[in-house]
Amino acid sequence: MKISKIAFVTFCFLALNFTTKAASNFSSVSTNRKTESVGSPTLTTNEKIKVLQMQLFSKMTIADYEKLKGRKLNFFERLSFKLSQRRAKKMLKYYEYGEGPTTLQKISWLLKGLLLGPIALLLGYLFLKDDDRELIKWIWFGFAGFAAIVVIILLTI
Repeated sequence: MKISKIAFVTFCFLALNFTTKAASNFSSVSTNRKTESVGSPTLTTNEKIKVLQMQLFSKMTIADYEKLKGRKLNFFERLSFKLSQRRAKKMLKYYEYGEGPTTLQKISWLLKGLLLGPIALLLGYLFLKDDDRELIKWIWFGFAGFAAIVVIILLTI
């Protein structure tokens, strides 16, 4: 009984691993490029076409993809299709918003929100530019932690 569970888990792990490896080489559009003065990267005509193709692919349903393939997709192909769509959406986010904040910036604003609470929210909305709007979400997470700590302290008094 225990061996069959281990074999099943190993099979599932290998199957998912192979499908994600197949889906990982989705596009040859490089995400490591120099940006112009503020924000959006410069694209060549060929890369613009690839970005448009990725936009169409990310909005496609499984039924549409099955019509293009000419056959029904099995479970692993559906999973691979959804993973590829997710990766395409992440790549498209880069082209829409620029590279975005780093992990350290996210952690630092989370801690600021946790320690300073509403003051960090005010600072974030006043000083963060449109390019850094992702960081405001992390300030809100920190503020939620700050509010939870305040409520716990008030309940214990």
